[in-house]
Amino acid sequence: MARRMRGSVNEALEGVLSGLEAAVRIRESLALAYWERVAGPQAAAASRAESVRDGVLFVTTRSSTWSHELSFHKTQLIAELNRRIGRPVIKDIQFRARGVEETPDLPEPPDHPTPEELDLVRLPREEQAALRKDLEALFETIPDASLRQMIAGQMIRSARLRRWRLEHGWQECARCTALHKTGEDLCPVCRLCR
Repeated sequence: MARRMRGSVNEALEGVLSGLEAAVRIRESLALAYWERVAGPQAAAASRAESVRDGVLFVTTRSSTWSHELSFHKTQLIAELNRRIGRPVIKDIQFRARGVEETPDLPEPPDHPTPEELDLVRLPREEQAALRKDLEALFETIPDASLRQMIAGQMIRSARLRRWRLEHGWQECARCTALHKTGEDLCPVCRLCR
């Protein structure tokens, strides 16, 4: 069930991306997000994916030795990045020895609460009122009781997750109101589509 649901989410995302003019740039930006996982912990600690332009990923390394070492693995890195992106978007990687600052290994705050934490989330009055209004509209438009209950449960979980994320450092995009944790006013998609 989870695989089927994940597949349908991936298909939906692919459908949305293929219809966007900025789809190539969005896919290219995924290489930045995947770099650490693809490079592995040791290489990721000595390098940082900086930008992508016209299918070329620019990676800053700690030293010329690291640039040289990573260049030996360029073919595999490109193949794995493109596999994760889902399309052959990255054509080349350019390594630049400019030094990489050491970052302390602080634990990354979680993106998702545990089910118990989610159950404890209490919505502010305004959010409760908006959710109640959405639920009333749901109950008026969907006659099937079991389907209504399933959708209502998901709507409640989504509202609680949104509130939990806002309380844990996420912020709303100034343009589309999607939640993100980049430290910028706009979410990554809106920044790409400027």
